[in-house]
Amino acid sequence: MVEPGVLTCRTIDTRTSSLSNILRAYSALVPPRQISIPPFLAFSEVQGFFLNSILLNGHFKRYPPSQKYQRKFWKWALERLEVLSQNEEDNEIDELIYQHYLSLIRLVWYDRNDSLPSDSYITYYWKSPAMHGSDESQLYETVTLLESQTTVAASTTGLRTWRSSLALAQYLIEHAGLVAHSTVLELGSGIGFLGIVVASLQLHFGLTRTCTPTNGTLPPGKLGIFLTDLNSCVLDRCQSNIKLPCNRSSVHPNIQYRLLDWFDAISAQENLKSLLVEAHADIILGADIVFDPALVPPLVATLSAALSQAHTRMALIALTIRNEVTFDYFLKETGASPALTARANTELQHDDHF
Repeated sequence: MVEPGVLTCRTIDTRTSSLSNILRAYSALVPPRQISIPPFLAFSEVQGFFLNSILLNGHFKRYPPSQKYQRKFWKWALERLEVLSQNEEDNEIDELIYQHYLSLIRLVWYDRNDSLPSDSYITYYWKSPAMHGSDESQLYETVTLLESQTTVAASTTGLRTWRSSLALAQYLIEHAGLVAHSTVLELGSGIGFLGIVVASLQLHFGLTRTCTPTNGTLPPGKLGIFLTDLNSCVLDRCQSNIKLPCNRSSVHPNIQYRLLDWFDAISAQENLKSLLVEAHADIILGADIVFDPALVPPLVATLSAALSQAHTRMALIALTIRNEVTFDYFLKETGASPALTARANTELQHDDHF
């Protein structure tokens, strides 16, 4: 027999979870057509949530989604509220919601000649292994990024977060010990998503190394994160996102940013060696860095050089298989490298951590 108190608790949890799903969808710019409002929620609950948790949310005021996305979302929200209000008497949609939507229409109309989507803040929610509490909001941390809304911007694909970064972040959260007490070097860091997650995990667990380096530039017992990319614009955006006050990574004491050309592993090995000695990394990370066959040999050479360092114990690479030929080429090249053992983990999937 189910006790009434337990049933009530589950009902509250279901309501809270349903509304939280809407919040997370809005923050991540999920198309409104993919968002649903459960039929058991009343007009007053939904409108109150829209007002207090989204429209008046201080975080979204400072780091707002793009105006075009907001216009689509609030149009959807008004349509849903109008339907809910018909089912209940004496329910009026708050004037603040109407006013906000009308202001968005005017702004989008003013920018109608701008053919390219503007950059937008995106906030990802993730369940931290160190967070506890009965309130669902206490179970999540956030990663906020200023991202491009196009596949290619400023002649690079590095100004947005790709799916394999979410998958690798999920894996690291579930196996936090891999990076919590290790110095990390990331290849192709992009705009900083993985860097923020790794920095947050290290801060959770105390910023201490499990083993003390015998040489290198890092002080004994201190952790470091080295974020690298070829494109200086991407690396600048990465640093800006890492330092956003809303991100826990902003207080990490030792995050370094370095330009890195993987072709250095072939034609300018001293440059790469200097970076590897400076970083003294325990673990190498990379997400969605296998997409161009021409970059496979220099990438494999870079990984080989990194894993040839005595202190570097592993590399974790998450891939999106867009082209089977390119993927097979990467596996073949890694298999031919004495320093590498390639493991294709097809079970690593993105789920509701983000």
